[in-house]
Amino acid sequence: MEKEETTRELLLPNWQGSGSHGLTIAQRDDGVFVQEVTQNSPAARTGVVKEGDQIVGATIYFDNLQSGEVTQLLNTMGHHTVGLKLHRKGDRSPEPGQTWTREVFSSCSSEVVLNTPQPSA
Repeated sequence: MEKEETTRELLLPNWQGSGSHGLTIAQRDDGVFVQEVTQNSPAARTGVVKEGDQIVGATIYFDNLQSGEVTQLLNTMGHHTVGLKLHRKGDRSPEPGQTWTREVFSSCSSEVVLNTPQPSA
């Protein structure tokens, strides 16, 4: 039986580049991949990221950024696919690091869940 592929999200606070968290990444014809995970690094201690994992996206939380930094980040996105996670005062959206589930949204909600957890095989 073929193993089902899953997409996982890893929260790495205080990001200062892949090296600061113990990741070496490499560009290949078919995408960007984790080439190496340094032993005892923050990434290794999570047990989530493994060598050979493809990096398909990144979530950047704006809670500690200045408006100029946010503007600069959004302006550098170019013509790439961007998903915005929006919070409205009083809504029940999960905080950074929490999982998005369909129960978060009311039946009359117009929000779209872009990435839901996949069941483990």
